[in-house]
Amino acid sequence: MKKIRIGLIGTGGICNAAHIPSYLENCMDDCEITAVCDIDANALNKTGDRLNIPAENRFYDYRELIASGLVDAVDICTSNDVHAEIALAALDAGLAVSVEKPIGMDFDQSLAIEKKAKEKGLPVFVCFSWRYRDFPRYMKYLIDQGEIGEIYHMYINCIKDSGLWKGRRMEWRFREERASSGVLCDLGSHMFDTIRFFGQEFEKIYCDRGTIVKRRQLIGSEEWGDVTTDDWAEIVCMLKSGISARVSLSRTVTTEKDLIEFYVIGSKGALRFIYDKGKQVLLRCTGDNIATNTFEELEVPAEFKARGQSRSFVDLLMGNRDEYAATISEGLYSQVAVDAAKLSSSIGRAVTVEEMFANAKN
Repeated sequence: MKKIRIGLIGTGGICNAAHIPSYLENCMDDCEITAVCDIDANALNKTGDRLNIPAENRFYDYRELIASGLVDAVDICTSNDVHAEIALAALDAGLAVSVEKPIGMDFDQSLAIEKKAKEKGLPVFVCFSWRYRDFPRYMKYLIDQGEIGEIYHMYINCIKDSGLWKGRRMEWRFREERASSGVLCDLGSHMFDTIRFFGQEFEKIYCDRGTIVKRRQLIGSEEWGDVTTDDWAEIVCMLKSGISARVSLSRTVTTEKDLIEFYVIGSKGALRFIYDKGKQVLLRCTGDNIATNTFEELEVPAEFKARGQSRSFVDLLMGNRDEYAATISEGLYSQVAVDAAKLSSSIGRAVTVEEMFANAKN
């Protein structure tokens, strides 16, 4: 069988740390990376050398890669401000798409991608990375099987110290015109998707957010500039089931390097997933353990072992969609939650999903 040809657009940190290793470890029997693109020559050539990509298959302009005839699909790992324009151009050219979150700078851009994907009959895969990990998948299965009964509460934390790294300069994530928002979209888009992954749907959203490190030194300059994206956000999601989910986000926590927690409490007990500096654990408190608030550690059965995000994308392209894979609809509903939260923080009230759809331009 002919291998699927993948073009990587954006060869920075997330591409090299997450996307490429997943392709190399799990996908090379079915696909090959045939072209790469980046506006930065050093990043482009470093990745090109890593993958042994010929010089003529390295591009500075994504339009040239899309038109090259070298790829069947593109994997978009750029800054947020060009996700949508690249995705739309690729779809217009008949190419399938994988795109980092958030899929657009706003809800209207996301709707435009959904419309184009439907028009072209092409898949759009969204990189909500927690869907492609063993423990969250098993946690979803247990929730769906009624292990903890009717859900009463959801508490989600995604907190880290990345905004406090010494010497970190004014990269695109700290500029609203390139990122749209800070932790609200960078971390929150994953967390909002997790709420839906666990079977809930958004009704309305209330958000408060702010910035702690207000100025940063510009890249390649002695000058300083104002940070225009949020360092922290507190969100209450009111869900269609009648419960709420609280989401806490921060990149300025002095005592936590990288902590993610999904804590779901129901009528028959609770499940708690904790990711702490790379170590993962899934805990359960049900039955007789409820009286003593005792949590037991769970092992993930073999059938829930995930093979990674890139493997899920390749499976989708091969017509063998992973049942947990995130496609354009998942990206769309995460985006509407991000935009509702952003609007809520500006006007000081809860914003409904219904009004977001009613006010959309697309």
